[in-house]
Amino acid sequence: MAEIRHERFALPTGVELDVALGGDPASPPIIFLHGFPESHRTWRHQLPDLAEDHFVVAPDQRGFARSSKPPEVADYAPDKTVGDLIALADTLGIDRFTLVGHDWGGAIAWMAALTRPDRVERLIIINAPHPYIFQKSLIEDAGQRAASQYIRAFRNPNLEKHLEAIGLEAFFDGTFAKHVDTAKVGDERAVYLDQWNQPGAMTAMLNWYRASSIIV
Repeated sequence: MAEIRHERFALPTGVELDVALGGDPASPPIIFLHGFPESHRTWRHQLPDLAEDHFVVAPDQRGFARSSKPPEVADYAPDKTVGDLIALADTLGIDRFTLVGHDWGGAIAWMAALTRPDRVERLIIINAPHPYIFQKSLIEDAGQRAASQYIRAFRNPNLEKHLEAIGLEAFFDGTFAKHVDTAKVGDERAVYLDQWNQPGAMTAMLNWYRASSIIV
């Protein structure tokens, strides 16, 4: 398997992103976008294998882990994060690329494909519906609307005070751990908590939801 290295890039969009990279830059490029509340580590099992014959790029998106955390909600609007994607591709000398997105990364991948088809050659989406279909389902499907009410909770401006009161460990265990096989999570719990505890990280991650125009 190919070695994965990590570099930090200052982008013309005004942020610095930590990025996992692997493979020959002359090989076909694949860019991976993680979701909430994750990081480039979402792709840790795929990157080494794919780097054997591709140039793989997996950033910690703005607001996550140790990448820059702009202070305003508007800094996390989809056009800003799509801008980061294109700026990173430009910085790495990548023209057209395969784009893979999961969760919020999938939402940004959809927007990138819709607005920059000149750059996105192929699109792979995991757990992220087309944004227009998603909004339509929130209006017309009561079940989907009920299942998406967590978005309202994440937009609550008082959520950070609640998280500070209960602690991020309790937030992890109460919100995420119950949905996974904890035996398989292993040391990842500590990795998540380390990333969430970075200054301003939790507010920055939640601001992705607050900046979204989706109506729930």
